[in-house]
Amino acid sequence: MPRLPLSPPTHRALLAGLVLALVSGCTAGFYKKSADKETFRLLRDKSTKVPNSGTDLLSITPPEPIDLDKLEKSFASEAFLGERAHIEKGARKIDLADALRLAVTHNRAYRGEKELVYLSALDLTLIRQQFTPILTGVGTGTLNNRPIESNINTFINQSTLTTTGALSLSALQRTGTRLAVDLTSDFVKFLTGDLRAIGDSALAVTVAQPLLRGAGYLAASEVLTQGERSVLYDIRTFTQYRKSFAVDIATQYYRTLQARESARNSYLAYQAFIASVEREQLLAETGVRPTKSFYFQVRQAQLSGQTRWLTAIQLYEQALDDLKVQLGLPVKEPILLKSSDLRELDIIDPPGTLDEALTTSLVTRLDLWNARDQVEDAARQVKIATQNLLPRVDALLGYKVSGDAAETDRLKFDSRRGNVTAQLDVDLNLNQKPNRNDLRAAQIAEQRARRELELAEENVRSSIRQSWRELELARNQDAIALEGLKVSEERVRLETALLEEGQGTARDLVEAERNLIDARNAVIATRVNHTLSRLQLWRDMGILFIRKDGSWASVLEKEPPKGS
Repeated sequence: MPRLPLSPPTHRALLAGLVLALVSGCTAGFYKKSADKETFRLLRDKSTKVPNSGTDLLSITPPEPIDLDKLEKSFASEAFLGERAHIEKGARKIDLADALRLAVTHNRAYRGEKELVYLSALDLTLIRQQFTPILTGVGTGTLNNRPIESNINTFINQSTLTTTGALSLSALQRTGTRLAVDLTSDFVKFLTGDLRAIGDSALAVTVAQPLLRGAGYLAASEVLTQGERSVLYDIRTFTQYRKSFAVDIATQYYRTLQARESARNSYLAYQAFIASVEREQLLAETGVRPTKSFYFQVRQAQLSGQTRWLTAIQLYEQALDDLKVQLGLPVKEPILLKSSDLRELDIIDPPGTLDEALTTSLVTRLDLWNARDQVEDAARQVKIATQNLLPRVDALLGYKVSGDAAETDRLKFDSRRGNVTAQLDVDLNLNQKPNRNDLRAAQIAEQRARRELELAEENVRSSIRQSWRELELARNQDAIALEGLKVSEERVRLETALLEEGQGTARDLVEAERNLIDARNAVIATRVNHTLSRLQLWRDMGILFIRKDGSWASVLEKEPPKGS
């Protein structure tokens, strides 16, 4: 059966459609840049309204692989690590500033929080678009190929391409007014230069305006209003998260150093027990001791000390691996924390009084800002739900004009062919129960929002009071620990001398040695506890200023920057 090829105009139509599709199909990279540009501009504008939000939100690009080659290497081998000393050999030295910088760059959870804020702002760009002119284009094309008998037993194929298309422009105003413009024509012929039917087109303009329900800025712009405020809430939440994140990283850093010093102290105690065992064994063998009772006592203490030392090493290694995960480092990467950061810790009392701290926190805490604004959101929902009880009355005004079919070479509209329509759509809203329930639910939601604000304020007051008490306790414990260390050192010297003179007991010496270990660990623990309690107080008061690299300083400028 013979088939005829498509006519040249049909070829041109299909080619034009293909070209149009290719032109409109921009690359994924183009859309990525477009989305980032608009979203980051939005975040930059919103961030100016949030103290200490910084510029950290303006990039969610995955960081480059971690390069520690610039950091100093450690070639020392610490005796207190025993057979595990190799974990620090060739390790890169990391101080608190390095740890904070690595964490804000490579920590997976931190990067995830940034992405959530970005996605929230990305959603807002779509909401904003609803209140701008939106251009859409749709069309259909149908190719009909059917055989036609021309002569006896002779058939030819007749191909017919039918196309329709429409361009629409719509715009929603913040008062609820919607304007729509539609142009309908055979766009395939228009694109291919076949203008014989271009006059057979139509232009329609429609304006719709709610008069009661849904009218006005409050109801019509609610989705935009809430979207704008939600992004602001998310930026505040992330800014507060940054403060907690910096404190958490510092806590884990100092606790790891504390675990290392605990392993060192356990090793020193173990070595002291070894010396005592050797001395008691010699005294027993020479007959100075009538029995080996003292020897067995210190021998048992030595074994317990060895177990305690090995356990302390294991705890240090585990703390170090946990820190690596938080910093985004491979757990196999050897690192060595800067021990001087632990020795440089100092006791710094908070400025002002507890009442001043409470007053400051109620003003500066960003989560309280969110809670207060959410009360306003709930009150706004009550007003909208009240307005929804009104009947729906929408006024519509339309104008439609067709092109002059006699014009085959241009698109021309004749106003005499125009058709004007005016319409009023009314819904008396006689079934009020759904709207009544929505109103009551909104009223209850407002009550709940006010309760949640009160609870949030009380929780802040409670956390400030607790942090203040913990800070005072840590300061007192530090003084007690220092005095306890002096007493423990004196007691060990005394018990050792008494035992050598035959006046003391091995049990007293063992107890003194164990107390000395606890005293050394207590000095480190109380100094770390005081530092962390101070950071937690600054965080809870909302005055902890976080820089882009994760370092911090008190907004009250009562202490020098830390971690930098």
